[in-house]
Amino acid sequence: MVVLPKSHLRHVHKEFHDNALQVWMIKLLNILFSTLQVVVATIAFGMGIDKLNVRRIIHYGWPQSLEAYYQEAGRAGRDGKLADCILYANLSRVPTLLPSQRSEDQTKQAYKMLSDCFRYGMNTTCCRAKTLVEYFGEDFCHQSCILCDVCVNGPPEKQNLKDEADTFMHVIAAHYGKSSFVDDLYDGVIYGDVEQQRFMDKPNLRMLVSRIREQFQKFAATDLLWWRGLARIMEDKGYIREGEDRIHVQIKFPKPTKLGLEFLQSTTEQTFDVYPQADMLLSTRNPQSYSTFSEWGKGWADPEIRRQRLERRRSQRKPRKRKSRKHQPNMKTARGRLAAKLSIQKR
Repeated sequence: MVVLPKSHLRHVHKEFHDNALQVWMIKLLNILFSTLQVVVATIAFGMGIDKLNVRRIIHYGWPQSLEAYYQEAGRAGRDGKLADCILYANLSRVPTLLPSQRSEDQTKQAYKMLSDCFRYGMNTTCCRAKTLVEYFGEDFCHQSCILCDVCVNGPPEKQNLKDEADTFMHVIAAHYGKSSFVDDLYDGVIYGDVEQQRFMDKPNLRMLVSRIREQFQKFAATDLLWWRGLARIMEDKGYIREGEDRIHVQIKFPKPTKLGLEFLQSTTEQTFDVYPQADMLLSTRNPQSYSTFSEWGKGWADPEIRRQRLERRRSQRKPRKRKSRKHQPNMKTARGRLAAKLSIQKR
């Protein structure tokens, strides 16, 4: 193993990017890739692979943008034959940007690009090839590609989320003085002054969901993951918008729009049929009784939840074993031998 000083490493790095060493490395890699079947590489390394017969590309984690994803996926099937591009991403966590020195405008643009990529992954209805092509301002000549997971599996069944959407909009509008619903929502509920003031000034999505689950028994089984998906649907329809000037990957401080207030005040009987997004489907398949430790703690205010949890604790509790009062020192250690000598002297 050879360890090079940082100054020498910088020189090697400079030589590589000055195309002197890079040409030699690419030739070597092309020779190796003619025999290798699997290559695990970073994004930067993978982009340098110029092979026509790559049959499968697997992305582990969210790409930073659809532009990057499109370029990475474009490494596969360059010989004109079919190839697979698979994205493995954690649907339960909102992706974040990699640390870097950016200006304010660059940061906003980077978050916007990451948000577009996040929505691309959460989509369950539109052909992925169509989404990518139209994202770059081009026309997709077909209705669908008949190859992506959305086209093969088809969209999920539509759901009427009228009650959920109404409740969500009522709770949001109440905090901005657009609804009298707030008096009924917080009747008899006591919160800390600091927490209440922070929430009333700018309610975030997590706290809104917590209030909904506390005050409405029929929504107690839902979690934050499910409501995130509904919030994106409401945002896409123009009913809510981000309440902060900053751009977030997932809407964080929902604020009602004029169109949203009209939807809330509508007296006509109408349904709210929508396709659930990927995180909503994941939440439905893996239901959780609570989303976070803070929400778990707040559940103790409900007598029924408290009784169930206490009964579960009693059933799982193991009988305690009584420890012997006599403690024999360990003679193999210096501390044990010293303790034995002191006990003899006390006698």
